[in-house]
Amino acid sequence: MLQCKTGMVEQIFAATERLMARDGFHQLSMHKIAKEAQISPGTIYIYFKSKEKLLERLAHYVFDQFTCCLKYKHNREAPLFEQYHQMWWNLWHLLHDNPNLVLNMHQYQALPGFETLLQQYKTDENNTWRRFCSMAKQANMLCNMSDDILFTLSLESAVNLAFKSVSEKQEFDVALLESVIQRTWNCIQK
Repeated sequence: MLQCKTGMVEQIFAATERLMARDGFHQLSMHKIAKEAQISPGTIYIYFKSKEKLLERLAHYVFDQFTCCLKYKHNREAPLFEQYHQMWWNLWHLLHDNPNLVLNMHQYQALPGFETLLQQYKTDENNTWRRFCSMAKQANMLCNMSDDILFTLSLESAVNLAFKSVSEKQEFDVALLESVIQRTWNCIQK
């Protein structure tokens, strides 16, 4: 999705996410972003013509992170629980290691083009979660619910726990997280 992944672009995105987490989406300006990224205000315009374009590309960047996260080490030949287990841990590590992603989760919805990206992702045949659900339903392993509901009942637990970890400074040990993985898997099974 993101066509230009240069170090400078990622530096600008990281600065934007830090500002969003600290000050909120509506407080962003190109000048503030440039200052946070430690670049001149003119430099930011070399990469992005406007704040709207920057935020539109940021939406793509965030989606890329999530889609790459779910695909990471995903083996479609592995038993279904192992696939689920891998996706859950991938999502947990992405969020736990990137607290600004967690803190900005609700603000991303306000990014230009975010809703369109979300709808495209939900209907994308290469969507890892959708393919997994389809395969598991064909194997008669999952409840007959929409992929969105199944995500909410299962992988979204990683999102919610990561939010608690970041915002409330709660620590969760591996044994507890493994229990959550098993229980959420049981929840969506037929």
